[in-house]
Formats: sequence, structure tokens, C-alpha cells
Amino acid sequence: MEERVTVDQLKPPDRKDGYPTQTPRWLRRVLEFIPGSMIWFFVLSPLIFALLGWEKVFVFYISYLIIYWVYRGIKFVVGVALGVKRMNRDMLRDFISECKEENEKRFNELEYIYLCPVYKEGLEVLDPSFDAWAKSDIGADRIHVIVAMEEKTAKDIQIPQFNTLKKKYGDKFASMEYYVHPSGIQGEAAGVKGANINWAMRNYVKKIEKEGKDIHNYMLITCDCDLRPHPKYLSAITYKYLTADLPDQKYYTSAVYTLNNNIWRVPVLIRVQSTMLTLVTIHNWTTEKYETIPFSNSVFSSKASFSSYVVNLKTLKEVHYWDPQLGIDDTTFFWNAVVRYKGEFKGEEVYLPSDSDAVENENMVKSYKSFYKQQHRWGWGIIIFPTTLAALIYSKEIPWNWKSHMIFAMVKNYILFFTVVYLMTVGLDLLGVFSKDYAFSSASYNLPEAMSFLLGLLIICNLFLIYYRRKLIPVPSNWPWWRHILDFGEIALIAVQMLTFGFVPYLQAHTEMMLGKGFKKNFYVTDKVEIKKKSINGR
Repeated sequence: MEERVTVDQLKPPDRKDGYPTQTPRWLRRVLEFIPGSMIWFFVLSPLIFALLGWEKVFVFYISYLIIYWVYRGIKFVVGVALGVKRMNRDMLRDFISECKEENEKRFNELEYIYLCPVYKEGLEVLDPSFDAWAKSDIGADRIHVIVAMEEKTAKDIQIPQFNTLKKKYGDKFASMEYYVHPSGIQGEAAGVKGANINWAMRNYVKKIEKEGKDIHNYMLITCDCDLRPHPKYLSAITYKYLTADLPDQKYYTSAVYTLNNNIWRVPVLIRVQSTMLTLVTIHNWTTEKYETIPFSNSVFSSKASFSSYVVNLKTLKEVHYWDPQLGIDDTTFFWNAVVRYKGEFKGEEVYLPSDSDAVENENMVKSYKSFYKQQHRWGWGIIIFPTTLAALIYSKEIPWNWKSHMIFAMVKNYILFFTVVYLMTVGLDLLGVFSKDYAFSSASYNLPEAMSFLLGLLIICNLFLIYYRRKLIPVPSNWPWWRHILDFGEIALIAVQMLTFGFVPYLQAHTEMMLGKGFKKNFYVTDKVEIKKKSINGR
């Protein structure tokens, strides 16, 4: 009988469920309780401050948030404008020549691995992606394709499709092969790609090391199977790698991450969130490169990779790949690398666009259900808070000032920003319900008027945003005039999205972790399904 592998053979040797192995259960529960309790404090803060009689403190905090948000709104437009300018500049650059001028020997040594995780996706998704990678200006003959399959769908779906793709692209890429991730490995998280790609790359590294190859000469491209990069994407990233300080202690990604593959076909709130993610990502890379958390799953901060980034294969092995016991692979990979490199792991961006799919299913209702489940899975990205905090507690080599910086970054991006829109939109109204003193005070009349004036300034910012958004996300050429007007109106739905799909599923995930509803091991696999009937926004 064939011996089944165990999760202990596949996870980092010094981690259990993402925590340092010496972490006691009671400390895990304390750390898991912190982020959810802090978030619920802010959610209930109108009631809490009313009961304590500290209405003035709450009013001051809301006033600060409004002024700060106006400042961020102006800064946001500047960041997006800079990003669009850099994109237009870089699309004209000859990165191949620049790489050769910088370090031709090292450039010629590098090979690339396109790691493509699949589940139930069909050729209509995979073929355009393979075609895009095959058109890379560094040459498809330098790209090794690794398809990471799940055992449940490999035999019936993915292996036949792989054979079809290999017949079409096999003579273009340097090599094409696949690995089948066994199902039912106890302790692994299910429904996410982390365990799948972990299995594939561990086996691939063993193979090429056995062949005597130097893994330091390989750059790993990890992304979802629907991603389609600009032809200059890899040469731009290679130039960044050749010119960066400590290049192996960095990951490389596109600052211009769009979901243009199907953006005009999906329901409106999904489209609003998708376009905002594009704008937030490009803004954070241009103006807050090292101030925010690049792999955050929150719409308020830059998840700049969005499951798409490049890292040296030697780096991947040094940080023990992805943790198969955790349901969020990219965010946890980043923070794991930050800890292991003692705070010296950062991102470098390029301004060549990459296009992916927004959440889509057979009809509007199914699309929104899929979207909610995806956002709930992203919400479980909060697991990096207790796991990273535990790692920092046991790390003796990271200075306390670095630890404080990392903790503050997590609190700001995963907790404080998470509640901003909620408090600005309904916070004062709730305070008026709970506190008669505030309801009949001059502040209850004057502050909303001041808020309206300051937030009105953001309308001007929104006009600029629409202009730059259309540079990044072109609208269909066959739109009637009235559809352009509706498009301008969609900017007003940002607050609606942030209070619904951008808030509720995250709050659910944070609450589940806080209450100890079991360590989340099973997640929803986002469907790659096209809406059967075109909507009015379709192409």
C-alpha cells in the first residue's frame, strides 16, 4: 500500500497552523481574540461612548477621520495620476536592452517558472492566459510551465486540458509539466490554492535540484490561472530584480492590477469593488509604497499582488514555501517572509498592466453569492495578525522598533481602516440615537454640515478619478450616451459597496476567529464561470 504523505512533511518545520510550534494554546486564543474585539469596539463605539458620557471624544475622532479622509482623497487622486503616467512611460521602454546593459550575464542566467494552479477552469479561461505568457518579450522558450492540479478534478478535467494546451504551446515554452496535489491530506486547508501550489513547487524544486540545477537562477511567477500579463511584464520585473538592493529579499509585482477580462460583464457592486481595487493598488504603490501592507486583503489597503507576484525560487525555499495549513496563501507568505528576513522583505512594483477576472457566475444572484464567499475568504486574511504577532513574540533577532512598526501596520490596515467608512456614514447618527445630550447639542447640527462640505470636496476628486479610471479600464466602444452617464454615477456606489460586501463578510470572518469557531480549514473556491446572458453592460 502506498504511504500517504502527511501535512508535517509539507508545512514549515517550525510552524503549526501558522504559529511557531512552541506557541501554547492559550496564547493562540488570546491573540486570535484581539483583532475581532478591537473591530467590535469600533463598531459599537457610538453606544459605548454614549454610555460612558464621552460623546465629545467620539465627535473628535469622527472629525479627525473626516479631515484625514479628505486628505487621503486628494492624495489618492495624485497617486492614481502618477501611476497612469508611469504606466504610459514604461509601456514605451525597452526593458530587454536595459537588462542587458545592467547585467547581461545575470540576465542570461535567469529562467522563469509560470506556476498555474487549476481546479475546474475550462480552456476558455486557460488558453488566453497561456497565450499571453507565450507572448512575453523575454521569450517563451525561457519559461517553464508548471500546472498545479487538484486530485479531485485532475483525471477528468485538467489532465485532458493540459494535453490540449501542451499540444498547442509545448513547442513554445521551455517545458510544460503538471503535478497532482493529493486530496484529503489531514491538516491542510481546503478550497484555496496554497496547499496545491505548495505541493507542486516542493516537488519541482526537488526535481531540478536532483538534476544539479541552481534554483537561484529561477524566477517563480505565481498567479491565478486567469491572469494575462502585458508582454513586457517579465522584462520589467527582471530589470527591477537586477537593479534592486537585496533582490532576493523582495517580491515583484504589477502596480497596475486590473480585472479587465470581464469587468463590464459582472454585476455593478462587483464592478465597483473591482475598479476600486485597481485604483487603490496603483495609488498605494505610488504614494505609500512602504507605508501599507502590500498583501492585505482589505479594499482600504494595497493587496498589490492579488495572487500575482514574482519571487526568486531560492527565496521561496528559504521561507519554506506556502503554509498548507493556512487558508490565505499570499498574505501569510508575505508576513512569514518578513519575519524570517527580520523585517527586510519588501515589494518592488512595475507599471505594466496585468488583467484578471472579477468574480462572475451564471447569473447576477449567483455572482453576488460567489462574491460574498470570496470576500469572506479574504476576510480570513486576518489570521496573519495572531500568527505574525506570535512569531514576533518568539523572535529575538528583530529589534523592538521594527516589531512595533509591523504591529502598527497590521492594526492600521486590518482594523482601523476597516471601520472608517462605517463610522463616517452612520457613526454620528447612531450616537444621536444613544445619547440625548449629543442629539440636542450644537455639534449634532454643525458637524454634519461641516462633514457635507468637506466630503463634497471629494466629489471634485471623483471627477478626476473617473478620468484616470478610464485610462486604466477602458469602457466599451459601443456604449450609448446614457450608459456613460450611468458610469459616472457608479462612483457613488463605493460607499454602498464598502458597507456591504466590503464590510459584512470581513466582520463575519473576524468574529468567527474571535469566538474560536474552529480554525478555518475549508474555503470556497471562486468559480471561473461566465454569465450566461449578457447584461446591459456587456461587450
